Amino acid sequence: MVPVNRVLPPNTLPVDTHNFKYIIDPYNEEQYEGSSLTERMKRTLEAYSQQFTPLWEGFMGSEHTPSLAELEQLLTNCSAFIFHGMERFLANIPPSKLAALNLSECQMAILFDLVQNSASMLRQSKLDVQKSDGHLALERPLETALLLTLSGVRCVLLNQWHSSPQRNINNMDSVMENLLRVGLTSGQTVHALRKGEVQSTEKDTNTAGSDDTVCHEDSGNRDGNAHDAQPRVTPSPSAFNCVIYGLPNLVVT
Repeated sequence: MVPVNRVLPPNTLPVDTHNFKYIIDPYNEEQYEGSSLTERMKRTLEAYSQQFTPLWEGFMGSEHTPSLAELEQLLTNCSAFIFHGMERFLANIPPSKLAALNLSECQMAILFDLVQNSASMLRQSKLDVQKSDGHLALERPLETALLLTLSGVRCVLLNQWHSSPQRNINNMDSVMENLLRVGLTSGQTVHALRKGEVQSTEKDTNTAGSDDTVCHEDSGNRDGNAHDAQPRVTPSPSAFNCVIYGLPNLVVT
């Protein structure tokens, strides 16, 4: 195992890469383009195995569905926690249980949830009919972030609204790349997701040669400012789905 010799930038805090824990698709419900989340996570672990991931521990739904006790054990004994799965993260652990945990060792929680398919919706709907309105309200994204920070987590990265399988997969890959290999802070990592979305949109706009782009350029020509004219690019709302609560200055070391 190659040691991580990363010099911390000023005013940043370290997150131990050797104590990451994860839960990936606990009910083994998501398949995308013939590949499961478990298979993708295995490739991620392999890609960064030389320095960052050899000591990571967790559960993958294709092998084992973690119990509530196992989930609590992971949360209370980690430097960072990753969840990538269907539906809501707090559907896997009661909010009252989460609020009672001491998660002061967990510096960062990375949650890629809020994806649905027919199997997950059927399973979740059977559970939700037994819950009160107040209980369901506590499983929403903002309340999830509040409960995690109340329990001691310093930084929470999660979706604000429902996402797509491809978007979550792309965001997960980008977050791992920027946190591990590049060494960005937690805040810079989330900002990079938005920049990537804008760059993608710009590329699509330029390739398509849309009428809207042409209109802006013609307007610039008429005003004699063709050299300065630039097509306006509006990022997709999905670029702002993934947000960060808490400290933006955590660095994986």
